[in-house]
Amino acid sequence: MPIAFVTSLTAVLSAPLLAVGLGMPALAAAPALRTPTASVARATAAQPSAAQPAAGRSGAAAKRYLGTSASRLPWHSGAWVGGWMNAKRASAWGPWRGTPSDSTLTFPEWNTWTQLQNSTWHIDTFRGFKGRLVYGLPLLPRNAKPSQLTAVAAGKHDATFRKVAKDLRSRGRGTSVVRIGWEANGTWMPFSVTSATAKNYRNAYRRVAQVMKKEAPGLVFAFDINCGTQLRGQTNRLDSLTKLYPGNDVVQLIGCSAYDWDVIGANSEASWRRSISPAKAVGVADVAKFARAKGKGLSFSEWGLAPKNRDGHGDNPFYIRKMKQFFDANADILVMENYFNEPGKTMLSSLWTEAPQNPKSAALYRQLW
Repeated sequence: MPIAFVTSLTAVLSAPLLAVGLGMPALAAAPALRTPTASVARATAAQPSAAQPAAGRSGAAAKRYLGTSASRLPWHSGAWVGGWMNAKRASAWGPWRGTPSDSTLTFPEWNTWTQLQNSTWHIDTFRGFKGRLVYGLPLLPRNAKPSQLTAVAAGKHDATFRKVAKDLRSRGRGTSVVRIGWEANGTWMPFSVTSATAKNYRNAYRRVAQVMKKEAPGLVFAFDINCGTQLRGQTNRLDSLTKLYPGNDVVQLIGCSAYDWDVIGANSEASWRRSISPAKAVGVADVAKFARAKGKGLSFSEWGLAPKNRDGHGDNPFYIRKMKQFFDANADILVMENYFNEPGKTMLSSLWTEAPQNPKSAALYRQLW
């Protein structure tokens, strides 16, 4: 997502929540940005229409990893709801669409190691939400550099990650989905890596997963890249998956952040076929195929619409319908998906009537979900 989005959302979340009567600590963290890589050339050749689902029972992987969903869907389905992060808003997604919400995203404060280790508001604010937290866990704080991943891998920051796991467990969130070092194939994270430094990411991820699993055995770990973004230095378009994957023993879910923009956006059948397996980057079909090959669950912790001024298609019911069809086609391995409902001016992906930015897409989403 654009850098401007993080800047604006950080400002909003940092405002005192007393202003809206919640009486909670100011929120200083924001979801990570996902700028589509400009150098990714648009694909022109037709690609397969979707990853072909393996013979399997619909909802089998979802039940295996997260249990039976509260929604009527075979998989767990929820949303990032934008605005003030709290249980009431996260829960309201369900009644709005007509089926209970299974999950919601949360992110800690992470400007420094101290913040990352001690941030708990982002857990406590969802007390009362019956669904599962999808926890974006940075491998490094914002003030760090990618080279410091080696210190994480060496165990020098075990105390921080052990504390995060303990906080999740002790606050009743010991079965959360933890997205360790999400979107590391991009360029916007302090833990972003290249093809040459991919090993540092793998080693750091493995160390953190092992430390946290010992402290909170019920946690579920997700390996999430950013679809549509090339790994710097790649020699194969699938390098974001193959070179960053940390190993079957520390991963339960494989997925990506997917938005209707750049090479992974679509507003026609032809563009959809190109978007799911782009010529120079990873698409949703590639992620599904990779998850199948590894015998893991498939997840899309973030997906959604994108504004036209960010190379997206705006209010695009076509994209909503195609994503639902894709989810249905992979229902045997799909474990979770969360719509990214963000009204901020650099995302404009809101489906809710409180910010009716995409009314046509909203109507179709409510019908399909």
